[in-house]
Amino acid sequence: MPLKLFVVAPGGPILLCRHTNRLQWPPSSTLRAGGLCSLGHTRYQLGWEHVRRASNCFTEHRRSDDSQTCGSRRRWYSNIRTAGSDVTSPQHQFRAQRGSTIRSMQLGPGHHSRVQHGSMKRRRLRISRPALILNSIQSSAYEMYLNPRPGKINLSYTSARRAKKFQFRMCKLMPSPPRAMRHSYPEPVSLYTILARYMYHHTDPHRQDPEFAFTRQEEILLHQKGFNSASVEVWATSLVERRSRAAMTFLEHDQEIPPLFVISLLLRRQHIGAFAFRTILRHLDRRTRTEALCWSTLKVLSIRLLRHARKVSPESMTWVASLFATQASLLFDEDRLSRASPRLLFDVTTFSNMILQMLSMPASILPVLAAIKQEKAQVHVLEFMASRSPAITVTRTGFRAISRTQLAHPKTAKEREWAEIKGASWPPWKENRTAMDEDKGYQFGASRALKVIHRMYEAGYRGHLWEELVEVYAGWDTDLSPTIQTRTSLPQVSSSAQDREFLAALVWAGRVRTTRTRRESWACFLAYEMSGALVSEPVYLAMFEKLYHTTLERSRQKETQADLDEVLVPDGCLNEAEDLLLPGDMKEVLADPTSPLHYVYLSEPIPTIKELYHRMHKQNVRPSGRLLAFLLEACPSFQTCINVLETSQGGLTSGIGRLFSGLHNDDDCIPNVPEYLLAALIKCLCRFGHFVRPPGDAPLFLPPDRHAYLIRHDRQYLMEYAYALLCRYLPRSQTAWIAYMDKVACSIRGSTDYNDSEFTTRSRGSVQYNIVCRLVDLMEETDIDVGFEAFQIVCTTTIYAAQGALQKGEPTEDARHILATGPIRLRRIFYNLVGANMMPLSANVSSPRTNSNSIAGHIPGPAELHVFVRALGTLRDYEGLYSFSVWLTNHHSDVDARSKAQYSGRKLLFRTLVALRAAMTGRLQGGTREGNRAPDELVQLVKDQIESVEEWGGWPSQEYVDLYVKGGLKSDMPHVGGR
Repeated sequence: MPLKLFVVAPGGPILLCRHTNRLQWPPSSTLRAGGLCSLGHTRYQLGWEHVRRASNCFTEHRRSDDSQTCGSRRRWYSNIRTAGSDVTSPQHQFRAQRGSTIRSMQLGPGHHSRVQHGSMKRRRLRISRPALILNSIQSSAYEMYLNPRPGKINLSYTSARRAKKFQFRMCKLMPSPPRAMRHSYPEPVSLYTILARYMYHHTDPHRQDPEFAFTRQEEILLHQKGFNSASVEVWATSLVERRSRAAMTFLEHDQEIPPLFVISLLLRRQHIGAFAFRTILRHLDRRTRTEALCWSTLKVLSIRLLRHARKVSPESMTWVASLFATQASLLFDEDRLSRASPRLLFDVTTFSNMILQMLSMPASILPVLAAIKQEKAQVHVLEFMASRSPAITVTRTGFRAISRTQLAHPKTAKEREWAEIKGASWPPWKENRTAMDEDKGYQFGASRALKVIHRMYEAGYRGHLWEELVEVYAGWDTDLSPTIQTRTSLPQVSSSAQDREFLAALVWAGRVRTTRTRRESWACFLAYEMSGALVSEPVYLAMFEKLYHTTLERSRQKETQADLDEVLVPDGCLNEAEDLLLPGDMKEVLADPTSPLHYVYLSEPIPTIKELYHRMHKQNVRPSGRLLAFLLEACPSFQTCINVLETSQGGLTSGIGRLFSGLHNDDDCIPNVPEYLLAALIKCLCRFGHFVRPPGDAPLFLPPDRHAYLIRHDRQYLMEYAYALLCRYLPRSQTAWIAYMDKVACSIRGSTDYNDSEFTTRSRGSVQYNIVCRLVDLMEETDIDVGFEAFQIVCTTTIYAAQGALQKGEPTEDARHILATGPIRLRRIFYNLVGANMMPLSANVSSPRTNSNSIAGHIPGPAELHVFVRALGTLRDYEGLYSFSVWLTNHHSDVDARSKAQYSGRKLLFRTLVALRAAMTGRLQGGTREGNRAPDELVQLVKDQIESVEEWGGWPSQEYVDLYVKGGLKSDMPHVGGR
């Protein structure tokens, strides 16, 4: 077909629309300065003779067309836009094009001129502004942000469909365009383009001009917005800074408020430390007091804040939900929401239920205990939804999110009563203890999670396999037979039709988990095999867990009512009976019933872990994912672990298999190994390794053949290889670091070059302390948070090192180093751990939100608090103990809530208070004489702090201190406030 040429005006742009795949263009020698012509995605400068020739061709072609074609021509003609100004002379046209080219070059190599379209179409084809900034980063800092892998769709566009369309067009133009050339139209000058051009200039490794100059238009725009060139430098520096804490330092200053899109870009990082994340929360808290957020910005911030909150700070999820509810209430008051369009109302409803779903997803830190904060966060969102007019509907997504959160909560008094009257046989039908139990049936035994599912049914939603999975964990099977209500953190599971087989396997895995004994679990597993269901890994994983966990005696779990009445506290404090764990509240399994009449029938004996593994291997199940990680942590022998890796999916050629084989090339399968799987491998190496000598400062990888021999025959090499994996790959999962540090603290042996046992003890503590501190420094350098368990190991190691340093004799250089650096290091880790940078928030009384919605910091468990007190007391850091007592009393409500959520937490909290008095009075090391004690004035200050909290019962008496020093407080210890 012939070309259709349209001329706007002499010297103006000419659009050539091609209808064939092959096109021959006149030689470049015929192109001259004059009119502009666009061919596909390429612009040419035409001479005036070409303009006249194209005009004649257009006239002849228009005469030969019918009326319908002429109408389409007019529509095409109306969409044409001029490329320059209204000037018509060739000289002015040339200068206008040159200026446009220079501006495109200033914005980066991606700003090429394209086919001229309307403004709306250009906006649709244009890359998003955040992606424009991230694509301008030409250094490795680009990898810190969430961006699609090669071949994936860039969701920075408004929709995935447009992203696919744009990528198809770009692939036709350039087979492999660079990152900074993924958009088709230049962005108008804005703060986004200024920052993008600045970052491209300073991160381009091939730049020639070291000077960067803002254009006049950019300077005017910055001045109008209240910024300057130094502001752009600060934003760019924070975006490319690898350490998140250093990147967020500019938010701590109140002199200048950065644009909100900079905060949104910082939240796009893959990982943000807890301290840096709380800095962002503080900034948003101050900012939202005087500045309202638009709906689109609120949605983006809520999603990204919740993503990081689940990873590093689950307790801040309540504040994020409060922020969403407060800002959404300001945006959608009763009048506006009642007059909203159906599209907007649908958007608000969908996103509100999606927030409920995000709040129910398991946290990375203590997922079961974090459910208490998640429930409070969901209450904020539900209150907002119910207070609107019309009320925002809770959809199936919202009901599922609420029920999933309720599954992770401990049993209520009514649920505990129902669990106690279940019989010892299987299924655990009710056994009446008194006549009052006869009327207790299904409605009485329905847990909170099950009642939420009932409300969903009443709302008109039909049940699916996902609802059956919740019902099994909630205490009732699909045939309405009772199960054991099990406290669990249910992961995010898709309920689409293609995942029906996987959901059915999860239901069977739930039946195996909601049992009390291994005998009951094995009976459910045999029923699963007899049902003819497809063999699946989740069911085997559930059975392996039951075989791995220890067994508790049944007599310790069930007490008579008379015994329970004896431990009631008269002042109304927590009942001692609530500390008793029931089946479903713990991972341990119960022993078989004492009476054989309660035994469940088994056609096969209960296997061991090794026997179940061989049974799985005969079923052609090749472990992968979570099952492979669990087997690496639970297998009884190292040879079994090797067999598991060899028979896993991919074998030794997979990513985890290549790591075990010592192959560390740049293969793509190694970087794609999940962090939990790498942590499981390091934990396996530490479990079977032995320390003979400390690891070297610079770990090296041996050749594969030498590595294959040593990893099977040298247990010391297992520890060296685990340390090399930590230093090479720096996993963000704290499980790997904790496994190695725990092995260091428990199994390392001192140097054998000295026969003096006293010096050997000092050397052992010094070696432990140096290795653990080296790992902590490495974690902090790579922006990995030191969690609760790692902090506990650091404190334990410091205690042993300080005890060796304080022994009689001349202190060595290592001893002086431990006593000098120990207190400072422990204080700094504790300061970062508990979020001490959040403390000044209590002074902001002008906040529209209540104190219950303030940003909360980390609250360590009672065990971590106790070992921290012992470490400071051993180091004789009495000022540090006073600072700790001030923090403890200021956050006593959060500390009490944290201790109540943990089994025997209030007892451990009382033990912490006793250890505090023993440390301040010099009795921490035992003996009847008080050694180096704190000054009397400091002891009185600490005592006043503890006595200011009435719920704790005051300063512990000397009687409890004597019991604590002798070790007798472990067996018979009251809970705090129950003395």
